[in-house]
Amino acid sequence: MVELPLGGSAAHNPDLDWDQIRETILMMGIAVAQVRHAMEEGSASFTALANSFAMTCQHIEALNTQLTQILPTLPTTLDLENKIAEITEQNMQSIIAFQFYDRLSQRLEHVCSTISELAVLVADHALPHQAQAWLDLQRKIRSQYTMEQEKILFDAILHGDPIHTALIKAGNVSINFDPKSNPNNDNGIELF
Repeated sequence: MVELPLGGSAAHNPDLDWDQIRETILMMGIAVAQVRHAMEEGSASFTALANSFAMTCQHIEALNTQLTQILPTLPTTLDLENKIAEITEQNMQSIIAFQFYDRLSQRLEHVCSTISELAVLVADHALPHQAQAWLDLQRKIRSQYTMEQEKILFDAILHGDPIHTALIKAGNVSINFDPKSNPNNDNGIELF
């Protein structure tokens, strides 16, 4: 987390101790706090949705079990078995789509970490003028990435690619909702 200077911003009443580094660190702190706040709010919603889908799956299975026990031979016109299979498949696809949130959370956590590490470097008045300090920061940040796309994006930008080119190199992120469209696809699931 960004270590904020005591006393807050002095921009509204600058004195002899005022400097842009202090203000920069405060602004970085605001960015980190905003991202973390959004992640915490999103996490609560995500947890509620994930639990809801899990409970729905459990209820469907329980209903299916009870129906087959009560009525061993259900009328075929009800087509319950196929309907239950379709509902279960839709729930599974929704759960797979929730993986997006996990990826998003990880990337935002890495953004917070990057900003915090940058604030530490900038806060030390000697370090910003040392190329080795910047190389160390870059290595540390890159080593924290868990997804290959993040590493590719990071490397491309450091090598001078424009953002749009770096994004293309990192690849198009999509979650495949139709497993039949590409049998070799893993449905967009990436375990961390």
